[in-house]
Amino acid sequence: MRRVLFVLAALVAVVSASSLRLERPLYIGTTDELIQYDDGTAYWLTWGGLYRGVWYSSDDFAPGASFSAENMELWFYHHASYPWDTGSFYAELYTGDAAGPVTQLDQTSVTAAHYAPCYANYSSPIDCGTNWWGLINTEMSAGGWPSVLGDNTPNSTDHSFFSDDFVVWEPWIISGSTANDYFVRFNGQFGLESETWGAIKGLYQ
Repeated sequence: MRRVLFVLAALVAVVSASSLRLERPLYIGTTDELIQYDDGTAYWLTWGGLYRGVWYSSDDFAPGASFSAENMELWFYHHASYPWDTGSFYAELYTGDAAGPVTQLDQTSVTAAHYAPCYANYSSPIDCGTNWWGLINTEMSAGGWPSVLGDNTPNSTDHSFFSDDFVVWEPWIISGSTANDYFVRFNGQFGLESETWGAIKGLYQ
């Protein structure tokens, strides 16, 4: 038991070493069209992991429905004490469940902005199925930049993960026993009319 606790403590320490709590919480707006796991208030910024991603499951929004992504929305924060060596990154879209990303559906080069929405826009909607990942690939950086924003509310299930080798995915845990969430969101449709989707989304908020 002590060994397990030690390992968990070590993992939290690793995450904390590459994360920074903001001086004050920042509210980040949303729209009815967006789906997200973050709670809308940013408390942290993090540059941990060569890859950082959020696993989405349609069961949390419209059970059984296939999702078509129109764009991915991401939020970053450029802290003066932790300057970026580049703001460029790849926003990647993958199929895959909680075990990790599997098949790449899109890779878009994006330039991050400080505390403003950044988008990977798709020329036509991309069918993601019922499980998919939105990824930040920081291969263009020497230190995991740009730093993405994250909330302070652990989810009931791990949804935000980081990895250095694209094989082992660790949940991004800042507090509690399950992952907090990166500000990686999606705009799209669940194969339903927009009015129906809005009604379903309202039930889960």
